[in-house]
Amino acid sequence: MDKFEEMIQKIQKMGEAERTATLDKARSMCVCGRCPTYNDCMKGKKEAMFCWNGKSSCKPPKKGCLCQTCPVTPMMGLKHGIYCVNGPEREIRKI
Repeated sequence: MDKFEEMIQKIQKMGEAERTATLDKARSMCVCGRCPTYNDCMKGKKEAMFCWNGKSSCKPPKKGCLCQTCPVTPMMGLKHGIYCVNGPEREIRKI
């Protein structure tokens, strides 16, 4: 089991308040809004943290990716990227 799988299990065992605090911390570190692929549609819909929340409803064209430089990546043990287009880590890994 790798860090992401451990994080998923840990989050699932948390109470509501602790889970919310953990995800709020990750959201505060999120760099989605600075990514070249992030567009006005996503901004208008206040979409972010695609690694956890899933694909953007805006269907953005791939213009680059900051996922590998995002502080959430090591915190959560993420291995992929372009989550706004590809979907969240859980779906990519089929967990």
